Amino acid sequence: EKAVILAGAGVIRGRATTALRTLAVATGVGVAETFMAKGAMASDDPLWLGTVGMQASDYELAGFGDADVVVTVGYDLVEHAPSHWNPDGDKRVICLDTLPAEVDAHFRPEVELTGDLESNLDHLRVELTGEAATAVRPRSGASRLSDLVISHLANGLEDIAFPLRPGRALADLRRLPEDAIVISDVGLHKLWLARLFPTRHPHTVFVSNGLAGMGVALPLGIAAKLVHPDRPVVTVSGDGGFLMNCQELETASRLRVPVINVVWEDQALSAIVTKQDASFGEHFGTSFGGTDFVALAGAFGVPAWRCETAADLGRHLERALDLEGPSLISVPIDYSLHPDVAGEPAEEALTA
Repeated sequence: EKAVILAGAGVIRGRATTALRTLAVATGVGVAETFMAKGAMASDDPLWLGTVGMQASDYELAGFGDADVVVTVGYDLVEHAPSHWNPDGDKRVICLDTLPAEVDAHFRPEVELTGDLESNLDHLRVELTGEAATAVRPRSGASRLSDLVISHLANGLEDIAFPLRPGRALADLRRLPEDAIVISDVGLHKLWLARLFPTRHPHTVFVSNGLAGMGVALPLGIAAKLVHPDRPVVTVSGDGGFLMNCQELETASRLRVPVINVVWEDQALSAIVTKQDASFGEHFGTSFGGTDFVALAGAFGVPAWRCETAADLGRHLERALDLEGPSLISVPIDYSLHPDVAGEPAEEALTA
């Protein structure tokens, strides 16, 4: 039998990443992670299969199509429906979690290990020692999702197009210090960041998923910086999401919280645009007028810059890191090449 491990948010919350990584090495079983479990495995670990989410093809690229057994660890069905990775309901499921499993037509665990995740992962590793499985690979001819992440970041570093493409923006953000905290709001940018932003450590990337409330990034960023004053904190929002809670710039300014806010600007609710286009062949109620984010931030006494070339984001990030208070960087973004939020991602978009 071929096995794959699916790590969910519970691994991060339960601080069980070390135990998970040790189990993967001991058994040779590859690990995919959900959006909220980013950092459960280092993205440069050969056993990391990628970050999976809304696209069914992502699960195929990560090897779920070849897996007979899926071991879920801290997996919450609210993130992504198990029908994405177990469409026929025929995979054998082993569930490790702190609470009894939530049963679904596509999620019927044969075995449950309920309790402390770190302890149960350690016990499972001991029991499986000497019975190593083969790390699942995708079907012949397909690229591994993890390979796409690596190639996409490398291509992004060389992209001089303006407005910026998401790959270039992610490449510049990845130049932040290793211990930097990156917080994603909800929008099309979240799909890019969650799937294609390399992450090596837990508690460094936080993604609003499940209920997925727009506008959370700025207040979460303020809280994160108050808790971790010695670590850089950067929020990434779309312009629509940021405008839903932009008044909290006053809080950040008044408290002198050095949180850096990066706003991907395209004057649209782009995640909704892609879903409406896929469902109806057109979109409506998704566009809004341009906002001068530099002036908006200035009204709260917050320094801000707008990118005018592809190279500006990296320079503005360096300036913002030296400030003792909040800042904002407006980034005109080009989503013309993007993974399809509503369905299968275009291969050329992932590798562009």
